[in-house]
Amino acid sequence: MDERTERLLDELNQETGVSFSINGDEDNAAVAKVLTKLIRTYKDEGDSGFFLKKFLLGELSDEEIDEKSVIYHFDTDAHWGVFLLSFKQPYEPYMLRMISSLYIPGADHTVEMDRTHLVLVREMKSRITGDDMRKMAETLVDMLGSEAMISVKISYDECIDDFRKLPDSYRNVCRADAIGNLFLENRSVYGYHELGTGKLIYSLPRDVCEEFLRDHLGDADLQEMDPETRNTIRVFFDSGLSLAETARALYVHRNTLVYRIEKIERQTGLDIRKFDDAMVMKIAMMISDYLSSR
Repeated sequence: MDERTERLLDELNQETGVSFSINGDEDNAAVAKVLTKLIRTYKDEGDSGFFLKKFLLGELSDEEIDEKSVIYHFDTDAHWGVFLLSFKQPYEPYMLRMISSLYIPGADHTVEMDRTHLVLVREMKSRITGDDMRKMAETLVDMLGSEAMISVKISYDECIDDFRKLPDSYRNVCRADAIGNLFLENRSVYGYHELGTGKLIYSLPRDVCEEFLRDHLGDADLQEMDPETRNTIRVFFDSGLSLAETARALYVHRNTLVYRIEKIERQTGLDIRKFDDAMVMKIAMMISDYLSSR
């Protein structure tokens, strides 16, 4: 047995409290590989973050959840909030340290899901409202942006009072992240219960979505619209269907705007100056973007 194997055996013994012996006929390189894997696995299994990750992903039995929650001192009678932090670029270790420094010691648990997503599980003594959850998320976005110079989008769910529902809450924030990035890309915070029409559309079967587009647009394909036309529609909706406000926001003459809207009507059959047609166009554009993303 070589020196490296002896060192790994000593480390495994220190981690587990169990003494191991190696058959002298075993290949040293193979033994070292197995020992290294055992040490890494044991360290991971002994980490509360590793437990939370498997728990959120629904990979633990009820018995394992009960056992680990006691070992890691989780107060199962507390209230909980789940936040999903989504980064554009893979975060570096130093960024994670900066992020961790902004959390509440003892009440916050960070889970690294992958290189661009972190989950913050926050333990709270009492139930808080959806507005308070949103303010927490907004505070994190602001602090990370100003103090750590990190751009991040955060999705959150409502506060829950059942520790076992954390996996359900995690699924909700993942869904909020997907829907928010698709329909609310200009925002940085997405609440699962504040996604409005986007949440409804995201749950519709593809054939229902395609039927809606055929019924209201015929052969017109909104994905083929030029960026200027799509932006005109978006600003018109954001301006409350006001021609004057839209013209000012786009820095165009009112007649130019009317010409663009009439062009849209010729292409789609919808006059977005009328509320009913505007509503159909809004939903159709969201459905078109949803189908394109899928």
